[in-house]
Amino acid sequence: MEKKTPNQKFAFVPLTQIMPSDYQRATNHAQVKNIVKNFDEAKLGTLTLSSRDGNFHIVDGAHRLAALRALNYSHALCEILTGLTFEDEAQYFAAQGQNKRSLRPIDLFKAGIVAGDETCLRIREIVDSNDFKIGFNNKDFYQIGAIETLFTIVEEYGFANLDDTLSLVALTWSEIPQAVCGDCLLGVAEFVRKYGAVDFTEHLNNRFTIIWHEYREIGRSARNTAKARENFCRVLVKYYNKGLGGKRKGRLTWEE
Repeated sequence: MEKKTPNQKFAFVPLTQIMPSDYQRATNHAQVKNIVKNFDEAKLGTLTLSSRDGNFHIVDGAHRLAALRALNYSHALCEILTGLTFEDEAQYFAAQGQNKRSLRPIDLFKAGIVAGDETCLRIREIVDSNDFKIGFNNKDFYQIGAIETLFTIVEEYGFANLDDTLSLVALTWSEIPQAVCGDCLLGVAEFVRKYGAVDFTEHLNNRFTIIWHEYREIGRSARNTAKARENFCRVLVKYYNKGLGGKRKGRLTWEE
């Protein structure tokens, strides 16, 4: 996507004229309180706004804006950008990471959707088509919070693998929230890469609890996702073969 260079000027803007933007991350109220408590105007910097459709839209500095309002400021020095569409603003926001609180995967994903990023749009399409949604309720099976994992699967295995992975998880372990955690999704993606999706549900249905318990016994490698997915996939292969009973035909051989 071609990067657009906006026109720029600086001005004091009334806080009442600054509007929120849908692609912004959710307000961290603790961060706002911390800014208020340790407020130093010399370190405030400028808020970045986009002048569009006769309004000023906050692009960068939403938490500082909230702090200024809490401190009853009426105006703020702002960098005002012109010539950006709503989608351009989202792309600009996603690039504002230097010397600031790092953007979370959900922030980048939301901004990517608005900016029309093809990977983000395709991931959302696959998530929706499998009756999932992006969210952080860890008690709801249908909300996937492991957004970075979705990008990892696409980058390493492709879109088709992500579609197969979500489909298999939905068919095999529906209503088990732990089944949509990052470790599980990566493990299933690795299984699909090695062996395909044939008979996965038939042999692994109703086995999630024991699979998860054994995986935890092996030990998760939180800082080594490659090792973690291998561990989970190894356990999947073990219980896939157990699901065959005494049959030798169709048994999987573990591949390092």
